[in-house]
Amino acid sequence: MLDQLNVPEGGSSRQNRWVRLFLVSFVALALEVLLIRWVASEIRVFAYFKNLILMACFLGLGVGCSTAERQETGKQGGAPGIWFPLILTVLVALVSTACWSGLSNISLLVDRDVFDWNGNVSSSAVLAGNVFWIATVFVLVVATFDAFGRQLGRELSGLPPLPAYSVNIAGSLGGVAAFSAMSFMQLPPTVWLAVCLLPLLPIYWSHRRQLVIFASCTALCLGMAFESTRMSLWSPYYRLDLKPLTWWLKDKSQIHVPYQLGTIVEVNHNQHQRTVDLSSSFIDSHPELKESNELRTYDLPYAACQKPGTVLVVGAGTGNDVAAALRHNAGRVDAVEIDPAIVKLGRSIHPEKPYDDKRVRVFLGDARAFLASCPDKYDLIQFGHLDSQTALSTMSSVRLDNYLYTRESISAATKHLSARGIASLSFATQPDWLRARLYQMVKEEGGGELLAFNTSFDAPNAILIIWGPGLAGCAEELSKKYSDILAEPSSLMTPVEIPTDDWPFLYQRARNLPVVSLSTLLLVLVISALLIQSRFRLRGGTFAENLQFFLLGAGFLLLETRAMLAVAILFGSTWIVNSIIISLVLLMALIANFFVMRQKAFGEGLAYVLLTIALLFMYFCPLSNFVGQEMLVKLLAAGLLLGVPFFFTGTIFARAFSRVRQPEVALGINILGAILGGCLEYLSVVFGANGLVLLALMVYLASWGAAQFRGQQDLTGGLGE
Repeated sequence: MLDQLNVPEGGSSRQNRWVRLFLVSFVALALEVLLIRWVASEIRVFAYFKNLILMACFLGLGVGCSTAERQETGKQGGAPGIWFPLILTVLVALVSTACWSGLSNISLLVDRDVFDWNGNVSSSAVLAGNVFWIATVFVLVVATFDAFGRQLGRELSGLPPLPAYSVNIAGSLGGVAAFSAMSFMQLPPTVWLAVCLLPLLPIYWSHRRQLVIFASCTALCLGMAFESTRMSLWSPYYRLDLKPLTWWLKDKSQIHVPYQLGTIVEVNHNQHQRTVDLSSSFIDSHPELKESNELRTYDLPYAACQKPGTVLVVGAGTGNDVAAALRHNAGRVDAVEIDPAIVKLGRSIHPEKPYDDKRVRVFLGDARAFLASCPDKYDLIQFGHLDSQTALSTMSSVRLDNYLYTRESISAATKHLSARGIASLSFATQPDWLRARLYQMVKEEGGGELLAFNTSFDAPNAILIIWGPGLAGCAEELSKKYSDILAEPSSLMTPVEIPTDDWPFLYQRARNLPVVSLSTLLLVLVISALLIQSRFRLRGGTFAENLQFFLLGAGFLLLETRAMLAVAILFGSTWIVNSIIISLVLLMALIANFFVMRQKAFGEGLAYVLLTIALLFMYFCPLSNFVGQEMLVKLLAAGLLLGVPFFFTGTIFARAFSRVRQPEVALGINILGAILGGCLEYLSVVFGANGLVLLALMVYLASWGAAQFRGQQDLTGGLGE
């Protein structure tokens, strides 16, 4: 057992406890976000299943907090011990060496009806190895937070519940703010780790042996992080690495020699974009490039829309599509890109320097939000090979670009076309059903005639789809000119589900729980059961007494996930929108906590009734109804439809929490409940995003039933050995 400081109760010791609780809460949230972001960047499978790491954090923190050794009132807790820095060091070593060890490209996919950029597993032996390593990472994250969660539990024990919870939320808000600031400044993992670990120095300071181990492990972690990422750039979304793009071209002597045409931009260790020099002067020097796939693909839309007055590039990236527009004498080019670091790279590394042209206006932000707010019409709109390789948020299976490939998005883009306008959608598809999905979505929402071409750009099955009112006058000519790559419409009519804003799962063929999701859930549940069996030894009835807190945790995560998805449609999928939502959710919990501390007459039952009404209103009046409205209207709608339910959930939790004798147990079990919420989130691929509201309502009603079952008795129990 860890040493504890035996400080008399009163004055400075009480203040020290509040400070310690704030610091531990700060580190817990900041470290959680850090690991979610960094692990997903180095081991790409976690970028598609980010809530795996989230659930690992919750599992460890919940078990650790709930099973912490109680301390006597007025006594200051010890340090987190030696296991926390030691386990974290092993985890950092595994993540830092993932690229060298081959873990970056592991996959769980065995189902051909789900697509990601890692590809499918080639054999059962490979799958078993991948499952082992994914489970290893999961367990290491759980163990790290289990060790740290015990410190959180010790800091909470003996303190009055509601004030302690307020400090816990305040510390968590500080963690969100710190990581948001680091994302804004595009700082690397070395700085993330320093900001997360250095606040623990005051807590370790009085424990000399532990301090030496903690300091040594911290220095080792920082060194490994620095060495593995020192050549990389870090955007708010990705790890970025640059490599030269070299082709063998003929020189003046007609001898093939290597030329650097541009630069390959890798995100999370996978090729994402490449800059290419297709300027007239370079093409004239190397005429064999006139037949290159790159030049043909970028030029094809301009065969349909010659000399466009205005061009919109959706997903402008490093600038290839912008450069193509300028080469075809566009009057004005609006370039929309979500990642500021990629635009910055485009300015510096693109050989044609398209972003330096005065005709180009760059808009940093979400393309879907831009379409909703922009009043302009365009002669040409290009969806420029938008294929994100990360999830929209830490809590959902929706990917960053999914809301651009829905019925509503294609319809919105079509409405922005001028009378002679053309829209072009390019995608490096691989499975046939994904090609068919994009084609049929455009066919149903684009209106009028459309053409599809097999470009083989970056993938054998890559497709380029052209539609719009301007196509009517040139469709026949275009079909003849590009007859060798013209796609047969009948080959693109395989029955598929068309994505919508409520079901935005572009990379999944049908509404079902695929094998990979079921396998992931099974992995989480098995590890959770084993850990709880070995570490969570409860006296009879303790978990039942805290069932309300467990269900409140599950409902909260479902509701927060739904809020993220709803706000993504309204304001965009940017990292800063996600950070603001997390901060606002925590802020509403803090406000609700203060409200309960002051308004003793506001009962739990009334809060449940009002929460039910608010959730039903949220379900029947989704935020997507307000797309296209004025900003003030959208802000008011989001504030009411999202803020009110979170206020009532916070009120319910605070009212129940105010009665507990062991806040560390109640809070720990509440955190464990988020694992159930994370598992239920996967059902959104069956019932849609708005279905999460009904799932949350059912869970909250079950928590009300658990509270009624307990009556007005104290909702906590003790822990046994």
